[in-house]
Amino acid sequence: MATIFVAQTAVVATVAFVVVLVSLVVGVPLLFVALFGLPLLWFCLVAARTSALVDAWRFTAVLGWRLWLRPRAGSVPPGTPPDLVPGRLGRAVLRLTSPAAWLEVLYALVVLPLFGWLGAWLVFVVWGAGLSFTLFPLYGHGLADSGRFLGLDLGYPGSLALHLVIGIVALLAAPWVARGVAVAHFAVARLVLSPSVEPDLQARVDDLEASRAGMVAAATAERRRIERDLHDGAQARLVSVAMTLGRAQERFTDDPEGARGLVAEAHTEAKRALVELRDLARGIHPSVLTDRGLDAALSGLAARSPVPVTLDIEIGRRLDIATESVAYFFVAEALTNVAHHAQATQVRVGVRPAGDRLAVEVADDGRGGAREDAGTGIAGLRDRARAVDGDIVLVSPPGGGTTLRMELPWATPGVGR
Repeated sequence: MATIFVAQTAVVATVAFVVVLVSLVVGVPLLFVALFGLPLLWFCLVAARTSALVDAWRFTAVLGWRLWLRPRAGSVPPGTPPDLVPGRLGRAVLRLTSPAAWLEVLYALVVLPLFGWLGAWLVFVVWGAGLSFTLFPLYGHGLADSGRFLGLDLGYPGSLALHLVIGIVALLAAPWVARGVAVAHFAVARLVLSPSVEPDLQARVDDLEASRAGMVAAATAERRRIERDLHDGAQARLVSVAMTLGRAQERFTDDPEGARGLVAEAHTEAKRALVELRDLARGIHPSVLTDRGLDAALSGLAARSPVPVTLDIEIGRRLDIATESVAYFFVAEALTNVAHHAQATQVRVGVRPAGDRLAVEVADDGRGGAREDAGTGIAGLRDRARAVDGDIVLVSPPGGGTTLRMELPWATPGVGR
């Protein structure tokens, strides 16, 4: 199999070298002519990336070795908020300025030819020599100097024996030479193309980067919501209270009854402002969650829900603050989505252990068909969950209701009560 791999490498190296070299040699000078060379350079990077992908596939398919490649230059980690995703031009610029992309060009122009041409030449010289020497009895008797070998006159029997020994040794060594070339090729490919950390760790880093971007976007949206609610709600009412009290103060001497009416009106507005501030504080972090825990906080959510809610809570102990907050806001957002979009008549909220994790599930009997990209806040919930090593599963067939399940660790590392 190693010999087949080396033979394939010779073909792949030739195609990749020609395509990448021509696009690079033509594209660079054209950069000085109104940037006409940019499309060619972009094509050069795409061709180099393709050759790396082909080699990664060949290592797996032919030899069973896994070659991990760096993420494509300019790619966006999954879960990145849409407003943080660069456009096509931005991704193209990222690719053109990425060191990883140019390492792929180096691979196509240097590494592939090295092992595809020199390595293949070495392997097939050994194979050819082995076959040629082993088949010496078929043609050696017809040679004028069949008894000579490297200037020594061994006679035909001696020359025949030596040719057979060398041929058999070469044939036995050829597969190992091919494997050695493939191993060296794999080692250099890993050095040039693979990330500097283990794939699992790299995937974890990418996941954390995506969740961090999502949390930043969610925090910005939450701050804007709070500012909007304060400006349009409590602040406007407090301004009204101040103006009403000012009018009452002016009437105390001439119109005491009218002043008392204005004071009563201001009192009513002040109580409404307090209610709005209490609701706003509950949306940030309800005091009942801190004082009495997740069970009591979810009971309050269920009581305020316009859709009847059945609670099934089996946790039995307090969780850390981060986990309780994420679970609470998950249920709050899910119930809000049910009330606004699901057309449901019943909701079930379940909170129970699931192995070493906490499972929070909200299921309704509505119309279903919910999607994460439909702007219903599910993407934000996923970002909240991923921030504490959790995840979300959405099951919502059309007409079959919606089940939204989140699993969280029992405790978030580094977070205490």
